[in-house]
Amino acid sequence: MEPQNRVGVAQLTNLALQGVDLNPLRCQLLRKCIEGEDHAAALMDLSVIDQLYGDLERGLAWQARAFETCTLFRTDRGRTGVKTLLVFALPVDIGSNTPIEFLVTSDEFEIVTCYLNHDSAGGATAALPDHDVAFCAAPADAEDALRFSQTIRRALAGSGTKVLNLHDPSVDISRLSLQHQLPRMDGLRLPAAVSCDRPTLTQLGPRPWHGTPLQPLGDYPVVIRPVGSHAGRGLEKLDNADDMASYLARQDDAEFHLGQFIDYASPHDGRFRKCRIAFIDGVPYPCHLAIAERWDVWYTNARMEESAEKRAEESAFLDAFDHDFARRHAAGLDAIADSIGMDYFGIDCAEDRHGNLVVFEADNSLIVHDLECKTTFPYKGKHMQRVFSAFEDMLRRACKPS
Repeated sequence: MEPQNRVGVAQLTNLALQGVDLNPLRCQLLRKCIEGEDHAAALMDLSVIDQLYGDLERGLAWQARAFETCTLFRTDRGRTGVKTLLVFALPVDIGSNTPIEFLVTSDEFEIVTCYLNHDSAGGATAALPDHDVAFCAAPADAEDALRFSQTIRRALAGSGTKVLNLHDPSVDISRLSLQHQLPRMDGLRLPAAVSCDRPTLTQLGPRPWHGTPLQPLGDYPVVIRPVGSHAGRGLEKLDNADDMASYLARQDDAEFHLGQFIDYASPHDGRFRKCRIAFIDGVPYPCHLAIAERWDVWYTNARMEESAEKRAEESAFLDAFDHDFARRHAAGLDAIADSIGMDYFGIDCAEDRHGNLVVFEADNSLIVHDLECKTTFPYKGKHMQRVFSAFEDMLRRACKPS
């Protein structure tokens, strides 16, 4: 099977962030689907556009139709790479696989993505294009991540290809398991987390919570969200039993994740600061620092573009990271890299009032990019290029000998 050329997630996302209206392109893609036979790539780009515009259901429907005729796609970046990176991805939404197209930015690598079926046999290797290195982009917290990695191993058995980021059965960085994956040590904190169904939460008696699923959380306040929710849907901080009753009355979900609330507001100004760090071959690289007045901060809602003061602080943080933050938390960052052991993953973290490193999330699909306005964020580019260069250096080391 020959790969079909698609525009891809990174280029379409970049256009959307620049304010380009993608509807004319969407119409062209629809016409291509009606008129042409090899239209799977057009369906994949339609899927991305509709997801960017908030229609996840229709986006995933386009993607499913594409897979009926093709599962191999080359990202068309207007140039031909010297080496080919074969990416194995799960058929999920655009934010769930490792964002490879954002990480590989040079002319050196051609990106071919394969949506490999779990039931593919080892003979599937014959259907794969020639390649120099492979990467498993499936989200590490996916229910079938291990089975997916086993499928990749079967498909490439005896090929001599190095596959980066295959999942290790001893590593579990899902929302509830991360607290057990990382070691307990001075200077490193992970919020306790549990899952609980609606009937149990509804019947929850007054504190203390001894003998209940919430016992590990200790006491209010707690952070709650529906199981399977993303992008902050249903995420709230509950300060007491009345808040819990009100929350359950407003949510229809049956299962919930609850976590210990750790107050990481700065003692000197009350703001919350959360940073994203990418680990590449065990080395931490800073990606951004989000600063906001709200506890549930991520880069989008921090409104960094509206505050020169915040951007100046972020710039200083990124510049000083190696000899400041990374040095102060060297033991914790080393423990994270060793415990997770993936070739590539990222964390969202902060410092609490006592200077401890607090890790909220670890994932191999956290978005890392350089798409902010260069005029507003002139300092970001050089730091993101460090990330991209480190990632491509890792790919080069893993390539088959010429």
